Amino acid sequence: MKTIIAPTDFSPSSLNAVNYAADLATILNAKLLLMNVVQIPISLSEIPMPEPVFEEMITLARQDLDDLGDKLNEKANGKLSISTEITVGTVEHQITEISNLEKPIAIVMDMRSGHRIERFLMGSNALFALQHLLYPILIVPENLTFHAIKKIGLACDLQITKTLPLESIKTWLACFGASLDIVYISQNAEKAGSVNGEISFLQNSLAEFHPKFHFSVNQDIAEGLENFAKQQELDLLIIVPRKHGFWGLFDEKHSKKIIMHEQIPVLAVHEIEK
Repeated sequence: MKTIIAPTDFSPSSLNAVNYAADLATILNAKLLLMNVVQIPISLSEIPMPEPVFEEMITLARQDLDDLGDKLNEKANGKLSISTEITVGTVEHQITEISNLEKPIAIVMDMRSGHRIERFLMGSNALFALQHLLYPILIVPENLTFHAIKKIGLACDLQITKTLPLESIKTWLACFGASLDIVYISQNAEKAGSVNGEISFLQNSLAEFHPKFHFSVNQDIAEGLENFAKQQELDLLIIVPRKHGFWGLFDEKHSKKIIMHEQIPVLAVHEIEK
């Protein structure tokens, strides 16, 4: 059975993402794994946290997570397979460990728009996941509820078409029977006429989904993608992260800007090894 992992710190934004993950798991007939990471507070006095206090933190977290699982299962009329996992450590490490064990079809995370420090922390977690995890990462904007995914956009760097994870992309397209719009955002208009071979490769590789190709020029890649998503009324945007950015034109600044400003879910699937 496929698995979807949904980390939560019980904040409104992360709970919203968990609900999105539950609806997605129901549609895909996947198991939902809810996880919470209990992080040991840093003590300025360097005095160790008393063991009873630490154990109570874990007990309360487990109780909250179990209650959340019960509510989601009731919402799904008992049709959803849910498991829970309480771990201790850093969010980045624990998500990595559980992901490597479960090999999920997606890790669903939230992107909040609250106070600056909250945005920074969640942005850091989401950005870490995008850059370091090998499994698809689905970033859900704050307050967004699940609705039918009928139109999917693929943001593509035409210089890496041969390493695109086509099978993973096809899997997500097939899950929803969605249409596909492929977009290449360039900072240089002169490149428009030099990508015909790559376009043909993608059209042939994804022919069963009848893709439409779009070329757009914008000095701000993230802004170009946001405009494209709005114009095409996309329900989901797929991006392809690389170790040093989403593609040649992307750096960490672009990466963070996309996941923090898109108003639709962003699914990151990683390029295949050469």
